[in-house]
Amino acid sequence: MNYRVSHLEAFRQWREDEDAELSDLVEKVMGEWEPSEAMKAGTAFHKALEHAGPGLTDLLIADGYVFHIECDCDLEIADIREIRASKTYIVDGLPIVVSGQLDAIDGKRIDDHKTTGRFDPDRYLSGYQWRLYLDIFEADVFRWNVFEVVKTADTPDGQEWSVFGSHRLEQHRYPQLADDCQRLVADFARLVRSDAWLSQVESATSLAA
Repeated sequence: MNYRVSHLEAFRQWREDEDAELSDLVEKVMGEWEPSEAMKAGTAFHKALEHAGPGLTDLLIADGYVFHIECDCDLEIADIREIRASKTYIVDGLPIVVSGQLDAIDGKRIDDHKTTGRFDPDRYLSGYQWRLYLDIFEADVFRWNVFEVVKTADTPDGQEWSVFGSHRLEQHRYPQLADDCQRLVADFARLVRSDAWLSQVESATSLAA
């Protein structure tokens, strides 16, 4: 069983939403949902940063997206970028592999770049993405570089976006972090091994066929 950190975080959010359906989570885990326009822009922004040099210029371009940097952005772009790693957790005697791909790493610090329309620190701090990444990569510090963006124009070749704000957040490893990750993975593993989950997957697969 191989899953991604994003699947675990989607599970955590789904579990806390009383109105969410199991089918909603199945779609996210199976990758059969369509990313929003803002998500596509975020992916392009990540790609632009992946190929950027030291510091941050006033203009970033990737995949037809043009990002105008219109704020005072303090960004340290580490040399080691886009690394994927995984960890095998044992749940009820069976393995489940969880992997993640970080944006950059500098020593024991992981850097993660995010784009958003409105900065909400609790959205990041309360999640499990940072915990799982620290656990998988055996790092000690997780740093978010959060960029506030807004679409400004459609062009014949793509889109233009304004980066109008930037924020930095950090979280640190704590003694119970590995145990907390193990508990979340265990709850997720038991769900995806359940008859209810397998039935939903079978139904989604048959509809897609």
